[in-house]
Amino acid sequence: MQTIEIQTAQNVNIEYPVASVGDRVVAAIIDQLIMVGYLIAIIFLYIWLLNLTEGSPLHFPVAYFVILFLPLFFYHLLCETFLNGQSFGKKIMKMRVVKLDGSQAGIGSYFLRWILAPIDIYFTYGSVGLITMLINGKGQRLGDLAANTTIVKLKTEAKLDDTILQATPVNYEVKLPEVSNLNDKDISIVKEVLDLNYKNPDAMMYEKILHKTKEAIEKKIGVTSNLHPLTFLDTVLKDYNYLLSE
Repeated sequence: MQTIEIQTAQNVNIEYPVASVGDRVVAAIIDQLIMVGYLIAIIFLYIWLLNLTEGSPLHFPVAYFVILFLPLFFYHLLCETFLNGQSFGKKIMKMRVVKLDGSQAGIGSYFLRWILAPIDIYFTYGSVGLITMLINGKGQRLGDLAANTTIVKLKTEAKLDDTILQATPVNYEVKLPEVSNLNDKDISIVKEVLDLNYKNPDAMMYEKILHKTKEAIEKKIGVTSNLHPLTFLDTVLKDYNYLLSE
C-alpha cells in the first residue's frame, strides 16, 4: 500500500496510506447513487408541483427546477468545502482530501479538483485520472496535481498521548533548557521509552532501558543529572514541549 508523509503545523510527521483506486471507485459509486437518488426526488417533486399548480395562476417555472438541480451540479465542491474534504462517499469509505504540504485544504483547492473532474473522469471515462494516479505514485489525478492534494485513508483519530506532544501548564518552568538541542526523533524515542512504563514491562529490563536512554540524552544535550531516569526523561519531554510551544 502506498503511503505519504505529511508534516503538521506542530512539525509532527504523520504517515497516511494513499486511498486505493478501488476505494475511490467505491466512494464514487456511493456518491453517484446519492446524486441519482436526489435527481429522482427533485423530478418527482417538480412533477408533483406542476400537477398541484395546473390551471392555477401560480405556475411552477422551469427556473425552479434548475435551482433545485444546482446542488447536484456542485455536489462534490459543496461536500468537500463543508465536510472538510469529504463527500458522503468518501466519509463512508473513511477517506479525505488533504494538502501534500500539510496546510489546510480550502475552497480554492476543492474548486480546482472539481473543475478538472470532467477531464479526469467524465469526458474520458476515468482513463485520464486513472493513468495519472498510476504514474505519479501519490494517488493524484489531474485535479489533485493542480491543487497539490491527494486522497488518503483516515486512521483512527490520533490522541495527544499518541504523539510527542504533551500539554504543559502555562506557568511551567523549564528545568533543562539544553533540550532545545534535541529533535523530534530524539523526543519520539523518549516518549516510546516512557510509554513502556504503562505496558508492565520486565522491571529489570525496563530499568536498563531507562538508564541507557538517560545516558544517551545526557550526552547529546551535554548535561549530567542526578534525577531518576524516569523523572529525567519525563522532564525532558515536558521541557521540549514547552519550548516547542513558545
